[in-house]
Amino acid sequence: MIKLDRPQKPIELTHEVQVSLTNKFKEDGNSVWSKEYIKKSLIEMSSNKCAFCETLLGEESKYLEVEHFHHKDKYKDEVVDWDNLLPSCRRCNGKKGTHDTKLEPIINPCTSEPKNHLKLLMNYRFKHKDDIGNLSIILLNLNDQDRLVKKRFEIGNALLDKLLEYIELTDDVVSGVQTSTKRKSKIKNGMEAILRNGLKDKEYSATYSTVLIQSEEFNELKKKMILTDLWTLEHTDLESQIKNLTLC
Repeated sequence: MIKLDRPQKPIELTHEVQVSLTNKFKEDGNSVWSKEYIKKSLIEMSSNKCAFCETLLGEESKYLEVEHFHHKDKYKDEVVDWDNLLPSCRRCNGKKGTHDTKLEPIINPCTSEPKNHLKLLMNYRFKHKDDIGNLSIILLNLNDQDRLVKKRFEIGNALLDKLLEYIELTDDVVSGVQTSTKRKSKIKNGMEAILRNGLKDKEYSATYSTVLIQSEEFNELKKKMILTDLWTLEHTDLESQIKNLTLC
């Protein structure tokens, strides 16, 4: 889970439209929130990811469910309140269910910084930092072994393998065995790709960024790249962006 920046509400969702849709929901319970302009704005906000678990929502967001952070059945006046809507996968939406987030708060990625409530352990499980983080983990089952923890492990393991590959390539430059422009460019471009894969628009970016920044392999590779003048300002900028996403 990462912090999301909520944009302005869709221009189609005027005050008049909001009132009309809210009244319709109160009358017949129809899915008035299931408007393409609402869904489109939500998936753009989260880069087509679930706001809670960061899984991709599929092509054209066919697996997107509009989540009401304050449950629509109890807080009917917020059924199409832009600040109450989040993009969710079916799993997380179902886990959250009718939970009352006003009485028992959980993390709202648009208003809270997840790293203040959660940290990622070396076993790829989340650990809470406070009661809000604890309830979020339990309610959303964020340590689901088969659906989430296994996927985090696969991502982290592949990343560490890639870092080891580039450490070997850089060692040849350090020792003078291979100092060609082609080799140096491969290392610089490879590091840029590694860093870009942890940006906020990527799946499981909180996991990826945390594993990357905390790993001995990354820090070793970075030192060797600095030593051989292969570390660039672009790398520094990308690293800075990634650090903002870590759950440490």
